[in-house]
Amino acid sequence: MRISFYMDENIFKPRSGESWRNPYPMYENLRSNHPAYFVEDGSYWVFSRFQDVFNAARNPEIFSSQYGLTIEHNPSDLELGDATPIVFLDPPEHTQFRRIISKGFTPRKANEMTQDIHSFVSDAIDAIKEMESCDIIAELFKPLPSFVVSKYLGVPKSDRKNFDTWTEKIVAGAVHNGDAENTGLDAISELTNYFSEMISWRKKNPGDDLISQLLEIGEERVSIMWILGLAFTMITGGNDTTTGLLGGSAVLLTENQKQKELLLKDLQLLPGAVEELLRMTSPVQNLSRVLVQDFELHGKRIPAGSRVLLSYASANRDEREFGNNSENLNIKRKINQILSFGSGSHFCLGASIARLQSSIALKEILINFPNFYVDESSSEYAAGNYVRRHTYLPFHSSA
Repeated sequence: MRISFYMDENIFKPRSGESWRNPYPMYENLRSNHPAYFVEDGSYWVFSRFQDVFNAARNPEIFSSQYGLTIEHNPSDLELGDATPIVFLDPPEHTQFRRIISKGFTPRKANEMTQDIHSFVSDAIDAIKEMESCDIIAELFKPLPSFVVSKYLGVPKSDRKNFDTWTEKIVAGAVHNGDAENTGLDAISELTNYFSEMISWRKKNPGDDLISQLLEIGEERVSIMWILGLAFTMITGGNDTTTGLLGGSAVLLTENQKQKELLLKDLQLLPGAVEELLRMTSPVQNLSRVLVQDFELHGKRIPAGSRVLLSYASANRDEREFGNNSENLNIKRKINQILSFGSGSHFCLGASIARLQSSIALKEILINFPNFYVDESSSEYAAGNYVRRHTYLPFHSSA
């Protein structure tokens, strides 16, 4: 019999900031001993095994997204009308929304940005070469996804820092903290005002960006509020998650030197390595759904209306799916499926571009700094209960 090292009240607690440093023993305990766990302080359930999370993510008819993806949301919080982000929609509305915008997020469309991403990363690498050490989050891992989202939306270079600021405030606003929540709401308001002005300008000055393409479809099919909802989703979902993947990957490669050496000897292994790094880092650690009908799992009856937190990060380390060494980095691991981008109808539209920019950034770091290491012990983590990412990570170009 496996012995739990956790008191009952600590079996699951939302993480934020410093407590993100090592949530993995908590996840392992959940998978082994409490695969369908009710959190009384919050009144929600936690699913932690791969197959359970996978099935729930692929069944929006039972596990609804329309009441929000966090454990704090009330239905009244999400009465956004046409501005409702795609992540808060269920089929058939979700299907219609996704069909309209999916052409802008194909692998081919992502590949069209390859040269721009290479140029951006190369400039950052050149700057890092001038330093003995640096904060790799500030120098590359945070600016890169912000640049990519900006390019997609046609935002001028002078405004890109706003994306980071808004993202930071909105993500921090998801924490149970009055000041942070108010700051998050202010950031949403600023973001909305900004894109309202941009949309008006793009109507008169169309470009090759996503907003211009949507405006061409016509307001009878794509409302202005609808575009605002999409912009919100891309900024909050595309920036901090890729930062989390890159920062976590740098830590894992530092901690697993033999795996790093395999990559250095054969960079052809990089695509598979990125999948394994996605599995191990799981930037979006968890999101919630609401049950629309009664459900039973592992002998527990969960009534309709219950909020269920799907622990992607725990599921991605489930030994039932990935073997007894599931907690170890193995860049040659054969992976059939992971949950880092969700699954089913809500599979992340930005998966291709996230993989592309991460592959380019990691390849350039390995080529230019083969002896690099990061100091995880001195790092800092962002506030927020859902995305695990560094806000500060010391990087050294050589041992």
